[in-house]
Amino acid sequence: MKTNRMVNKEIIIKYLLGETSEEESLLVNQWLNENEKNRKYFNEIEFVWKTSGIAQNIKQNDVEKDREIFIQKIGELSDEETMKSTEPVRRSLQLFMSNTGPKYYQWLRIAAIFILAFCLSWTVFYFMNRKPDTGSHAYNQIITTKGQKSQIILSDDTKVWLNSETTLRYPSAFNDMKREVFLEGEAYFEVQKKDNKIPFIVKTSEIDIKVLGTCFNVMAYPDEETIETTVVKGSVCIVRKGLRSSPDQNIILKPNQKVTLLKKGSRVILSEIETEKPTLIKSTKTIQPISPTEKEQILISPKVDIELHTAWKDDRLIFQSETFENIAYKLERWYDVKIHIQNEELKKYRYTGKFVHKETLNQVLEILNLTTPINYTFKQNDLYIDKVTE
Repeated sequence: MKTNRMVNKEIIIKYLLGETSEEESLLVNQWLNENEKNRKYFNEIEFVWKTSGIAQNIKQNDVEKDREIFIQKIGELSDEETMKSTEPVRRSLQLFMSNTGPKYYQWLRIAAIFILAFCLSWTVFYFMNRKPDTGSHAYNQIITTKGQKSQIILSDDTKVWLNSETTLRYPSAFNDMKREVFLEGEAYFEVQKKDNKIPFIVKTSEIDIKVLGTCFNVMAYPDEETIETTVVKGSVCIVRKGLRSSPDQNIILKPNQKVTLLKKGSRVILSEIETEKPTLIKSTKTIQPISPTEKEQILISPKVDIELHTAWKDDRLIFQSETFENIAYKLERWYDVKIHIQNEELKKYRYTGKFVHKETLNQVLEILNLTTPINYTFKQNDLYIDKVTE
C-alpha cells in the first residue's frame, strides 16, 4: 500500500536528525517498504549524512550550518545510475569508517576528494562491465523508535510485527538456500512454510532461531541482560553462538514454551507456559528474586502466560508479577518517555496488570496508584516517580 504523502528530502533529513514526528517516522518506514528504488534513494542520503562528518559533530557545531551543508551535498545526488555505480566504493568507505575512531574523520573528509575522483573512473568501468542486478543480496532495514510499532510482510509472505525500539534487517528477496533476517529488539514472526523446506533463521546477538513454519516471539534488546524466545505454534531450534556446533547444544522449543538466555552468563531457563490470564492489578512488597547459578539450568515455570509475550503486537500492555523497575522500561518504550524512579524500595514492588484499551500513560499511572500510592511529575519528556511516604 502506497503512502498518501510524499517523502521528500526534507522529511528524510528530519528523520536522520531525529526531528520527525511519530506520524512522519511511520510515513518514512512505510515509504521504505514500498519498493527498492525508495530504499536506494534513502541509502544515498544516509551515506552522505555519515561520510560528511555531520552525524559526529552535530552536538558540537552550529546545527543550522551543518544542516545547510548536508542539504547542499544531498542536492548533488541526482543521477541514479551514477549513485549505483559508486556503490562498491561507498561500501568500502563505510567498512573503513566502522573500524576507525573519531580522530580519523578529518582525514576521511580529505580522502573523500580522492575517492570521488576515483569514482569517475569507476563509473566508466561499471557501465562497460555491469551485469543485471538480481537483488538477491540487497538488504533492507526497518527501524522503529520509542512509542512506535510496525508490521511488514517479507518476500516469502512471512509476517513480522516490530515492537518499539527495534531494528530488522532483511533481504529484498530470499534465495533458494535460506531465509535469514537480523533482529535487534523485539518482534513477532508468523513464518510461512515452504515446500522445499528452506529454513527461516532469525539472527540475534547471541542466538540464532531456526524454523520452517511457525509463530514465535523474540525479545533481544541490546540494553537488556536476557534474550527470550517464546513459541506459539510449531517448533523452533535455538542455536547458541560461541559454542561448538553440536546437536546437544541446541534447544528445541515446542508450543507454549519459552527460553531465556542470560547474555553475561551461561544459564538457560526453559519455561512451560500456562494460559492463566492476569486480570487484576496487585502489588507484592515481599520480593524473592531467583539467583543465577554458575551451571546451566532448566527451570519449569507454570505461572507464565503466553499472552504476556505477544499481546504487545495487538496494542495490549500486560505484565504479571513484574517489578516496577521492569515495568518502567516497558512504559518508556511504549509511551516514548524517560522514567526516573526515585525510591529504591518502589523499584522492587511487583505488579500484575492488563491494559487493553490503549490507555494513556496518565491512566496507567493512576491505576498503579490505586495499589501503591505514588507521586509522579512530568518535566517535558521526563517522568519522575516517587513513593508516597506513610
